[in-house]
Amino acid sequence: KAVVSTQSGYYGRDPPGTVNRWNTIADYLNQHSTVCSTYVSKDIIQKVKNLQSREGDDLKSKTNEQAYNNFENSQKSRIGDGVNAVGGLSTKDTMNSTLIDDKKDKEKKKKLAWSAEEQKLLEEGLKKFPQSVGPQRWDNIAKLVATRSKKDCMRRYKDLVEQIKAKKAKQ
Repeated sequence: KAVVSTQSGYYGRDPPGTVNRWNTIADYLNQHSTVCSTYVSKDIIQKVKNLQSREGDDLKSKTNEQAYNNFENSQKSRIGDGVNAVGGLSTKDTMNSTLIDDKKDKEKKKKLAWSAEEQKLLEEGLKKFPQSVGPQRWDNIAKLVATRSKKDCMRRYKDLVEQIKAKKAKQ
């Protein structure tokens, strides 16, 4: 340990890649160490390698163990609340997310289906505001079809054009 502490204080003086680095470190340790007075560069290199491999393994295993314990404790606290944990999510959470997803799907389907009134208003808007109106065309059409956005109106128009092209292609 004396070697490591002495070396760690000395480390900045001879950074990696310096010529005769380990010999210089050995000389420094021989002069300043009270534990031993005969260090050789090969011994120092071996000790540093051993320490580096041990420190990395200990640190990795401690970190992994701590992460696993944190995860395990969080799962235990969820189970302790009276909710069964399944696959990292509680059954309560999965049921709620399923219900929310179902509601969103239904809302999307409702939004996708155009009523006859909306379709009529869209057609009137297309007649009333031709392409020559310019960039304001779709804003004006969306104002006329109050229940739909500019983007919805543009999508519907695109879908209708594709449907008409498909019918013509079949004939």
